[in-house]
Amino acid sequence: MSITSALNNANSGLAAAATRANIIANNVANALTPGYSKREIEVGERIVAGRGAGVSVNGVIRATDQALTNDRRSSESTLNREQAAATTYAKFNTLLGEPGDPFSLFAQYQNLETSLRSLSLTPESQPFQSQVLNAAKSLSSSFNQLSGQAQTTRLDADAQIARQVDSVNQTLKQIEKLNGQILLANVGNQDASALEDQRKTMIDEVSGVIHVREILRGNGEIDLMTKEGVFLLASSAQEITFSRANSITPSGTLASGDFSGLSVNGVDITPGTGGSLTLREGKLVGLFQIRDEIAPGFQTKLDGLARDVMERLEAADMTLAPGAAGLFTDAGSAFNPAMEIGLSMRFAINAAVDPDQGGNLWRIRDGIGAAAEGAAGNADLLFLLLDSLTALKTPPAGTGLGGQLSAIEAAANVTSTIGTARISAETQLAATAARYQSLLDAEISVTAVDTDQELQKLLLIERAFSANAKVIEAANQMIRVLLEL
Repeated sequence: MSITSALNNANSGLAAAATRANIIANNVANALTPGYSKREIEVGERIVAGRGAGVSVNGVIRATDQALTNDRRSSESTLNREQAAATTYAKFNTLLGEPGDPFSLFAQYQNLETSLRSLSLTPESQPFQSQVLNAAKSLSSSFNQLSGQAQTTRLDADAQIARQVDSVNQTLKQIEKLNGQILLANVGNQDASALEDQRKTMIDEVSGVIHVREILRGNGEIDLMTKEGVFLLASSAQEITFSRANSITPSGTLASGDFSGLSVNGVDITPGTGGSLTLREGKLVGLFQIRDEIAPGFQTKLDGLARDVMERLEAADMTLAPGAAGLFTDAGSAFNPAMEIGLSMRFAINAAVDPDQGGNLWRIRDGIGAAAEGAAGNADLLFLLLDSLTALKTPPAGTGLGGQLSAIEAAANVTSTIGTARISAETQLAATAARYQSLLDAEISVTAVDTDQELQKLLLIERAFSANAKVIEAANQMIRVLLEL
């Protein structure tokens, strides 16, 4: 080997050691940077004219495990979907309250029954008549508030869908731009690792909302496709379209056109519609479930309970004319089976018994349709009203309940049903969260920087640097000797 060859070999070794040191320094500096994947350089033997000519740096390698990343993204998409459902069930469970809660729906039923029982013992008592009126108003107010919360929840979910869609569309455009930058870097033999880290973080953001998978296109570019097979990024970003609702009614549905669905280039991907390309994972799916299933289901149960109370008290009041409303009304009218949807929102006390609306308290005792005030001590109607509330009957289908139940038992069972749904959703969420965390930890173990390991590598680099420097020093001495001859 000539002295020149020795110098070239040593110089290439120094250059490789310097590059390694730079990579390690960058790894250590970014050890706590979210989304950063550790780097290593790829080296190979340099061959010139069939002979070894030192070492060459072939490129920089990011630590990745695409299969593990795909599993983690899938788990995160499921987690986000289940988080939305669990949070909503917990909210509705809290709104309904527990049986021991003085402000729960169950307590409002209990107060109405108790006040009617007290009045039946002293039917002439105006204070007890006022207690019945106040208890009825409280029950009416509870139904109205709960129904209002159901509609607010739906409208909030729709607004969140709009925000998430806008965010995904913007992120897809940024990924498209990064694709181009990575392509240029790779074609120019430049390190694109930082750009790839940035792109990976953005893909994670998209996948949390809509589960996607990467498709490699060459030169570092990728396309993105939903798990179901719809391209969101195919060379260029594909826009997801969605129209936010400005208002909402209990009867509003996706099928009737009151709400918007999701589409990409005319392809319907709306969750819950049953198509082969509809989304099934991700935060958007959870939000659509809230808007189109969970909140409407809660509303339907409330409407069923409201119907149950109205029908019981209308049937018990023998003074009512055909088609007249009882103690409770549908915005002033009697119950109409064709208008059950949204009944709990319109549920109201009959103005005929409310002095604030020009009514008379004595009608609670004598009947809504009584022509005149009856005997002060007559409690016959009150006993009929009590019997109607405690009678065992099959609740309306909207409640989702079966069997023979009293009015208060129906309310308790609906509360229990929502509570059971909450527990089930939270249990499933906990299991999914545990799986997601284990996959995340596994991915981090592959991509994260181990500073102790990096510092150990620095020691090896130092030795390599020293050895190459000695070769250069020896060659330098040999050249001096030759020059002195």
